[in-house]
Amino acid sequence: MKKIWIALLACMAATSSLYAQKVVARLDLTRRDPKPEFYEYSPVDNGLITLGPASLISSRFTQLTKYNESLKEEWSVQVFEQNGRKTVDLVSIVGPNILVFVSELFPKENVIKTYYYSYDLKGNLQAGEEVLSVYPNEKEQKVPLQYVLSPNKRKLLCYKNLQNRRESEMLFYYLFDESGAYVQSGEIEMKYPDNRFRIRSLRVSNQGNVFVLGKYYKVPIIRESDDFQYLVYHYDLASGQGRELGIELGDRFISDLAFRLDKDENIYVAGFYSNRGTDQIGGILLQKIAVGGALLQQSAEPFSAEFLSYYLSRTQIDRGRELRNFYLDPQDGIVLRSDGGLLLIAEKFYLTYQSYRDMYGYLVERPIYHYDDIILTSVSASGEIEWHAIVEKMQQSDISANLSYFSAVSSSGTYLFYEYKPRHLGFNIYYNVVAMDGSVTELSPLIRDYRYGNEFYPRYCTQISNKEALMVYMQNRGKVFSVVKVSL
Repeated sequence: MKKIWIALLACMAATSSLYAQKVVARLDLTRRDPKPEFYEYSPVDNGLITLGPASLISSRFTQLTKYNESLKEEWSVQVFEQNGRKTVDLVSIVGPNILVFVSELFPKENVIKTYYYSYDLKGNLQAGEEVLSVYPNEKEQKVPLQYVLSPNKRKLLCYKNLQNRRESEMLFYYLFDESGAYVQSGEIEMKYPDNRFRIRSLRVSNQGNVFVLGKYYKVPIIRESDDFQYLVYHYDLASGQGRELGIELGDRFISDLAFRLDKDENIYVAGFYSNRGTDQIGGILLQKIAVGGALLQQSAEPFSAEFLSYYLSRTQIDRGRELRNFYLDPQDGIVLRSDGGLLLIAEKFYLTYQSYRDMYGYLVERPIYHYDDIILTSVSASGEIEWHAIVEKMQQSDISANLSYFSAVSSSGTYLFYEYKPRHLGFNIYYNVVAMDGSVTELSPLIRDYRYGNEFYPRYCTQISNKEALMVYMQNRGKVFSVVKVSL
């Protein structure tokens, strides 16, 4: 589900074209068209769906619109009428089914009902206002409904991370199968206090079981402590039983971890460690755990002096200095390879502050977001570093939404897209390709006539196949919005 910021949306129009051989199809809406709030890709027929107001002048009716593989409109249907108490939580596609989740407040009963609508890819209604849950209108329930698809896209898990303050960490979930049928719901309770446990990422396996990678702090999170430990929690939906799977990584400082599941529910936990502290990285670590908890593989390898020398001097390396401010994306920071190896993708991120006095004379500190180089590390099936690749960039702004990068993996390598202004070159969305041997192509501009006032939004982009990706960008200071299908 890609939720589009209403404040950033404008009518869609085509005023620029992509460079040769990259564009496959594009969606262009005129100023007479209403603004969508969600969009989602359909892997069954390679189409696209959007959800939003049915009219430019009124948000009374919410409309679902379907586009085909060429991103041409096929049909539109009215989903519901707004009464001021309904909120669309999310839109998702599982198999040939479009699911729209809505929460509604009932003031007299003081409850919130969550229900869903289901449509097939032809626009036929399969289920309307099917109630999933009824909960008291309390603060802990007013949290976003999120979702994750299984690796084979045949299971859909929707969940809420309830805010229980000092009570146990609690997840409420709904599971759907490939037919779009509602399978079950329930609560997953972990023994850790809510104010000391942070979910790093959550995944559902092809078998429909839930896996959580989390960080447990010895003190409340609000107090910012480096005294924490990572853990993986496995919850079996069939039995309703959960258990913690140990992560044994020695006495190193763990800087950052992410995880992925393979088709057999083996768990790949990988990331960075340090010999000095949790805010630095000095090497990579990998642990492979069977679903039963057995440790299948464990390895750790320091960064070579040759790699560190790209950022550090020889004296700094000899003194044990390590790299700072590099982080893995919790969802896409690990790419599993067919040979059992994996690819780690990390980005340098940090904050600085700019001080100024406002019109009333008060001192204000404005945060400046910095998103710099991207590091790719190839790790063999035996856990050894094969190569590093560095993609250089320097992005900074007081608004972070259009910073960072979007990655897509194809048979030719890993594509990295980002908005940038290189020295002596124009402002554009650029991309590099990191080949299977770690070589990096020169950066190339993606969009013709891209100019200042345009904005690229990596978080709304998505890879739809091994050969294609959807790119999202705004033009003319938010007046034009474009969704473009690009070949890889």
